[in-house]
Amino acid sequence: MRTKAKVIALSEKGAVVETERTSACEGCHKNEDGKGCSVCSLMGGDRNFSALAENEVGARVGDTVIIETETQRVLWYAVLVFLMPLIAAGLAFAVGYFCRMQAPMQALLSIVAFVACFIGLFVYSKTLQKKRFDVRITEIVQTADLEKTETHP
Repeated sequence: MRTKAKVIALSEKGAVVETERTSACEGCHKNEDGKGCSVCSLMGGDRNFSALAENEVGARVGDTVIIETETQRVLWYAVLVFLMPLIAAGLAFAVGYFCRMQAPMQALLSIVAFVACFIGLFVYSKTLQKKRFDVRITEIVQTADLEKTETHP
């Protein structure tokens, strides 16, 4: 997956880039005012997303760049975030059922498993974030060239 981003800071590890969640916001009915959509509200109320990116091309603060993430990795994260908590809750409910727990206890066990899965994913994400880059800068786009391509197709 490729998109445009802006370098907002540099660190010893790489560059901090910021991009807009345009694909998530385009189809949302709550994005009529252009300030954000339902997804943005869930993600903290901002259409902008920042990430630490591998900076092998030497981008500097203020540069507009093309960033890339592996599609396979993005899909894997989607499976982890959307399916794993549901699977954990379903398994917990099944364990409660086979252990002959009462329905309220089965439901409580499912809720605990659901929340615990998100906590585990949060810890996994923070640990993984320190070990590898999920985003890398592939090229620097000159501002003048960007304006020419946008105004003259």
